[in-house]
Amino acid sequence: MVKFGIGIVLAAVAGAVLLVAAAGARDRGRNTYCRNNLRKLGEMAHDQLRSQDERTAVGRAFWQEVRVEKFTTTRQGKSTWVVRFGGLNPFGCPVRGVQPLDLSELTPEELARIMSDPTTIDYRGPKMPGGSPASKLEVIGGDLEGNHPVGGGHVLFIDSSISQVRDAVEVKPVGEAPGASSNLSE
Repeated sequence: MVKFGIGIVLAAVAGAVLLVAAAGARDRGRNTYCRNNLRKLGEMAHDQLRSQDERTAVGRAFWQEVRVEKFTTTRQGKSTWVVRFGGLNPFGCPVRGVQPLDLSELTPEELARIMSDPTTIDYRGPKMPGGSPASKLEVIGGDLEGNHPVGGGHVLFIDSSISQVRDAVEVKPVGEAPGASSNLSE
């Protein structure tokens, strides 16, 4: 009887360890997905960033312009939202988990509602409008404050590299840090 009890305790401990490991793997997967979303946004924004003179939108409005350019098509004289990238939504942070990550599961009406609303974009965009020298625009995107509830987040640079902001770094809203000059805008 004692051996049976010890076996049950050992099985319970092993199960608990596996659950913790699975949760950690799920979190790492979401973080990787977030980094990949930012990298995809950088690729899609390449044309807008090259034509600095024409760009006036900043922050989420910049990403909305990118979204309209890349996710709409004209059918019978009417602009229509389309699903790209196999349905993946690069504008939603999977760590935050608020926006739908698979756009192919939405009805056309839901797709139009979500894609037409800039507040459904979970990432910050560039702060400086067009006409600013590209050399000054190093950071072009990043997580909104609160996307990663345990702290940190990701920052997208103009060369499409991604850096992770760790918990030890205090992330302040744009313009709050004394003497800080951020290139991101909500």
